[in-house]
Amino acid sequence: MYGIAKNKNGWWYVVGGKVQFGYTGLANYANENGWWYIQNGKVNFNFTGIAGNKNGTWYVKNGKVQFGYTGRVTYRGKKYYVKNGKVK
Repeated sequence: MYGIAKNKNGWWYVVGGKVQFGYTGLANYANENGWWYIQNGKVNFNFTGIAGNKNGTWYVKNGKVQFGYTGRVTYRGKKYYVKNGKVK
């Protein structure tokens, strides 16, 4: 089992009942709640930018993949075109 779980210290990426402190990337939280940017095992709600996972490269705002966004994004000086949250 894997996913995101909450405790008094925040939201964490968990696999097999253990927090994955070494993981940085995207993970989902029960699909209906979206995909989130994980940094060192913890959801980073302050992250806005471009991040990837095995499903592609995505636009993230306030830690959450923006599946409803289509348009242009500049991140770290590079311009990206995004359609439905995915970088094209």
